Amino acid sequence: MIFEDAHTLKAPMLDLIARLSVRGAGSRRALIVVLARTELLEQRPTWGSSSSNSVLIRLETLSRDESVQLARHAGGGHIGEVEAIEIAERAGGNPYFIIETTGMLMPSSVGADGHGPRSVPPTVQAVVSARLDAMEPRLRDLARRASVFRYAFDVNELRFVDEDATAEEVQQLEDAEILVRDQQPGALQRWRMRHSTLKDVVYGSLSKRERERLHQRVAQSLLDSGHPSLAADHLELAAAASLDLDPNNRVLPDRAVDALLVAGDRARRRMESRTAIDRYQRALAMAGQEARWAAREARILAGMGEAHYWLGEYATASTALNRAVEIGEACQDAFALALALRFLGDIAINFEADVDKAERLLNRSVLAAEELGDPWAIVRSLLFAGWVPWTRQRFDESERVWRRALSLVDPKDQWARVRALTALSINRSEMRDLEAALQLIEEARTIAEETGDQFSVANTLVQKARLLDDLGRGAEALPCFDRGVSIFGGLGARWEMADARAARGIAYRNLGRLDQAEEDLRFAIRTAEELGDRQLPPWTWRNLAEVAELRGDKAAAEELLKRSRDAESRGPH
Repeated sequence: MIFEDAHTLKAPMLDLIARLSVRGAGSRRALIVVLARTELLEQRPTWGSSSSNSVLIRLETLSRDESVQLARHAGGGHIGEVEAIEIAERAGGNPYFIIETTGMLMPSSVGADGHGPRSVPPTVQAVVSARLDAMEPRLRDLARRASVFRYAFDVNELRFVDEDATAEEVQQLEDAEILVRDQQPGALQRWRMRHSTLKDVVYGSLSKRERERLHQRVAQSLLDSGHPSLAADHLELAAAASLDLDPNNRVLPDRAVDALLVAGDRARRRMESRTAIDRYQRALAMAGQEARWAAREARILAGMGEAHYWLGEYATASTALNRAVEIGEACQDAFALALALRFLGDIAINFEADVDKAERLLNRSVLAAEELGDPWAIVRSLLFAGWVPWTRQRFDESERVWRRALSLVDPKDQWARVRALTALSINRSEMRDLEAALQLIEEARTIAEETGDQFSVANTLVQKARLLDDLGRGAEALPCFDRGVSIFGGLGARWEMADARAARGIAYRNLGRLDQAEEDLRFAIRTAEELGDRQLPPWTWRNLAEVAELRGDKAAAEELLKRSRDAESRGPH
């Protein structure tokens, strides 16, 4: 797989590429090539280094002699020595500038005989602009309209922005090296702009009013075909052009904010947390003055806080969630309050280790959900509220809360049904009713697999594995642990990954595989410390002490038990 211009990609895509390079549990392997400018590593210095076999190759600028040689070669005998030297000096060692400049100075660009007046442009942007100006007006206009597409497009899609576009004209733009084919086996032929710099220059030559009009047309076509998230991107660009034309006209910007909120919510519900955060941040940037924010912005902040929560970024999550509560209370928006208070309550347990505070927050969340009257919101707030008595080891009380949640689940809300069954299974395991716990989690896992929700699948697999290990069936547990860990890793769910690996470490220990046990348990502790979590360390240190004891290292075991007691004193209470 090859990814070009990675420095232009947003965080969600960069995270996805990084995860692709991590070796999974299966036997399949892939060669991943990423091309980017140095800005990528300036912004994210450690990006791409998580893979054990990654290689970084830096392409340094060409020397003066190399630049002259490339200009001569690219010119095919039509570039003289003086021009080659001038191109080399202007290019600053940039091969793209050299190729573009020599292409512009070729005979086809300056006249049939190649002897027209020629001058070397000062920048690569000037090169592209000059090439664009030299094109036939019809092709130039078509290229400008094609530049509004964020990615690739086919001829039919091109006709959304230019009804008269033909396949022959697209071929002419390809011959002119404006467009290149975007190969997708089995799909309708698609094209894209040949290079990001070229696209920026061509798009920059399109008037603001035309950008506004064309992006709206593309957005509407995407909405009509059932792609609201992609439509949001174009509405955002249309809104940016609209604000440049009239900063006081909020019609398009407000429409873009609404669309980005929908797109963010869709990504959040799919557990694509980085993508969700990106959409929400862009929505807030388009939302106007903060003093005028209301229910819509409160919901954006609440969704953003939840997305940060699933990534284990508790401090950032708390900031967004508290702001959501502040605005939600001011405008009395029960939806934003139920959502934000729900996650603030869980953070109070795991991050702040303050169960009393969590109880107050989660009670408020349940009240807001009940005021809203939405069963989906009520069930979710109850699912979180049940962890307060569970943390206090009042398992009969948490059983009642989660049974109520299960009884209220909408028949279409399979996510909540899985979570309620999983919570009840965990509760039953604490009550030492392992067979009932196993039955509950099997029901949950079946539903999760049917819906295809990978986060729920991983949750149910890890809980099933825990129970199998408790029942002395550790060999059966390991494949479930392995798959769950792999899924959590792919989703970037760091806390869940740490919890799963800690549990797998215990299973390894019970099987006598002490090296693997220690590796998993130490990973869990490192992650918990990085996240600031206080729930995992006490029992993880304790189980690591048992590994040391099995090795016969009593001194190490004592030290680890001391750390466990210290962590427990700072844990939820």
